[in-house]
Amino acid sequence: MESSNKKCFDIFNVYKRRQSNTNEVVQPSIERNIEITQNTSKDSHNAHDIHISDVGVRSSRISVTISPISNNFPGESNSDISDLGTLETGPIRPILAAYPKTKFGVQNRAFSSNYYKDYNWLEYSIKLDALFCFACRTFAVDSGHTEDTFKTLAGSRDQKTKKTRLQAHALTEHHLTAMMKWDCYVNSKKSGISVISQLSAANQKEILSNREYIKCLIDIVLYHSRQGLALRAHREDVNSTNRGNFKEMCSLFAKHNPDFGKVYNFQKKNYSSWAIQNELIAICASNLKNNIIKEIRECGMFSIQCDEARCHKQEQLAICIRYANGLKVVERFIEFHDVSKNQNANSLVDVLLNFINSSNLNDIPIIGQAYDGASVMSGSVGGVQAKFRQAHPLASQAIYVHCMAHKLNLVIVDMCSHVKDARNLFNGLEALYVHFSHPSKDFKLTEMQQKLGLKINKLTQLSETRWVCRYKSCKALITNYQAILKSLDEEINEQKSKDVAHAIGVRATIVHVKFIVYLFILHEVLLSINILSVQLQAKGTTLGKSGNLVKGVIRTLENNRSDEHFSELWAEIKIFCSENDISIDNSHQGPKRRKKEPSRLKEYAVTVTTAADSEDCSNKNDSDAENYWKLNAFFVIMDTIISNMKSRFSTESLQIATSADCLMQFDFNGSLHLIDHYKDLFEINKCDIKNEMAVFKNSYCNNEKTDNFSLIQENLSKKVFPNFYRMVQVANILPISSATSERSFSAMRRINTYLRSTMEQDRFSNLSILNIEKDIEIDPEEPIAAVATDGR
Repeated sequence: MESSNKKCFDIFNVYKRRQSNTNEVVQPSIERNIEITQNTSKDSHNAHDIHISDVGVRSSRISVTISPISNNFPGESNSDISDLGTLETGPIRPILAAYPKTKFGVQNRAFSSNYYKDYNWLEYSIKLDALFCFACRTFAVDSGHTEDTFKTLAGSRDQKTKKTRLQAHALTEHHLTAMMKWDCYVNSKKSGISVISQLSAANQKEILSNREYIKCLIDIVLYHSRQGLALRAHREDVNSTNRGNFKEMCSLFAKHNPDFGKVYNFQKKNYSSWAIQNELIAICASNLKNNIIKEIRECGMFSIQCDEARCHKQEQLAICIRYANGLKVVERFIEFHDVSKNQNANSLVDVLLNFINSSNLNDIPIIGQAYDGASVMSGSVGGVQAKFRQAHPLASQAIYVHCMAHKLNLVIVDMCSHVKDARNLFNGLEALYVHFSHPSKDFKLTEMQQKLGLKINKLTQLSETRWVCRYKSCKALITNYQAILKSLDEEINEQKSKDVAHAIGVRATIVHVKFIVYLFILHEVLLSINILSVQLQAKGTTLGKSGNLVKGVIRTLENNRSDEHFSELWAEIKIFCSENDISIDNSHQGPKRRKKEPSRLKEYAVTVTTAADSEDCSNKNDSDAENYWKLNAFFVIMDTIISNMKSRFSTESLQIATSADCLMQFDFNGSLHLIDHYKDLFEINKCDIKNEMAVFKNSYCNNEKTDNFSLIQENLSKKVFPNFYRMVQVANILPISSATSERSFSAMRRINTYLRSTMEQDRFSNLSILNIEKDIEIDPEEPIAAVATDGR
């Protein structure tokens, strides 16, 4: 017997040893959470089976003592047992003509080589006359069950049966784990790839799989954001029938993408919570915003646009940026700010300064600012435009532009407030819209339009903030007049509802000749103004082009204020009235007494109409309807519109626009106002830019009819003409209107709906930029990299 500090370890002893001494048990712990299966049957002996014909063995009982559990690395062998296999040789399985017998009680037992066929891991030590598990002895880790542990160089000499302990050991968890490690080792040795390489490859594969999963989540977030769809639902637990668009789409992805489904359906952390959604939304929005800021920094200057709107008891300030990508004008929405707490000039300026600092744009010059005409924004002393220039050093030359689209809309509003009959016309159009807003009435109108073969054209609701609604309303009524009249007649004849009285009143209004005359006059005037309104709202419009178009519309209105033009318009009115059985003879009412010209105006040359009647045609007005409506409707409306246009778009207000247009026409003297304003900011030498303009004009402008703006875009080089290039950029970037901010409010209504009114401000602003600037492509690798550095 060996010394007492050694422990006997009878792993494969199916029955008790004949000796009475008890083995000491060592029970190291092990945890496993992977189910492993292993085929333990073999049809034949393997290559390491050794045939020995004449081996002298002792027939006496051998007392086996086992050393304590070894902590050697896999493959290390004990010096006391030299006839067992190693990693290089595999299990040693000698086949003897006769194996030593050991007496157990009244029985003599011996090992049989037939055991090799069923257990490929089994090996036999001639020296110890004992069995070993090669896999466990070589690859096993510490286990809590010593009778099943083969990590130590122990062995078993009790060979009663192979169907008890051997089978039991083959099914133990730690043995299956050891077999799997052995199999992996053999495969890695065959492939010539080290274990470290395989672990590294597996790790890389897992990383790629995780990145693909996050990429799918980002795509889902971007899809919902760009479409303006809600991501979350009221209840998102597993029992809910609607878990929100985000999770429902994740479930749809999981059905058709097995790799995505493995993570989403079976992993505890599938990154679909509201917090992860907010994080992904913020990362994507930040990536998009950084792309915009990068373009702004490359440009080296920008203009700022702001406007406010109310949404769910909150005052939201929309901030937009105008800059140039090369020489192409770009306008981008950046973010919403909640300014409900205070809307005074100082607070709004603080918001703008915080935005500039947080966006890392505090070193980029600001050359223009566009707001509406509210005093808090436009005030020359206490307004935002003045305080912002004082607070930000690089905004000291930022020209304030009162939104031209707002000013044009105010021209129409002022005209309606001064001309009573024009206001009554729009009131009649609004009443008509309200009447046909009822579903059944709208259905009948649509049905009547189809019967008459008319294009389906819905009536438009009037609004002072919708700049083209008046023109659309006039056009829709003229186009669908017959269908509207027939629908009203049917409703009146049927007498089915209490709204008949309203229908009678609406019909009486629209068949009056005064309504028809003002309808055609305003449609004619608004047609020209609508062209300017659409142009002023376009993102790519420049200040020079807009100034030219304003002047062109004013000249057009002045030319149309003529007897000849009204005669053409009157011919259309008569044809329309004839087609719809409306009488225009004696339909007007002359004045009860002739209005005289004020005596204080007799010594002046009056260029517009007054309320007085001329002495030579006052009696003719009573009998001549055309002349009556020309003097009392057409000229009045035209004079009011023209005077308002000239007042709001004065020569002084268009001075910068005129100078910018002269720059595009290579007129150095005409563009001096613009050049002098910005020469110090951009260090522009007047002599240099004068020569650059002359050389460019002589080099590329050979035809006077050539579009100079297109010519400049195609041929102007920043390296060859640096000063001229910089001033062209300035002329393009100067703002025209705040229409981009106004358009962002339409997105605000789609995103921040009644059901989503509790959305946090950051999430709302991030979703808005993703929805509005959906044309900017987002490289998914950049958000994925941001997620990877987040430490999750």
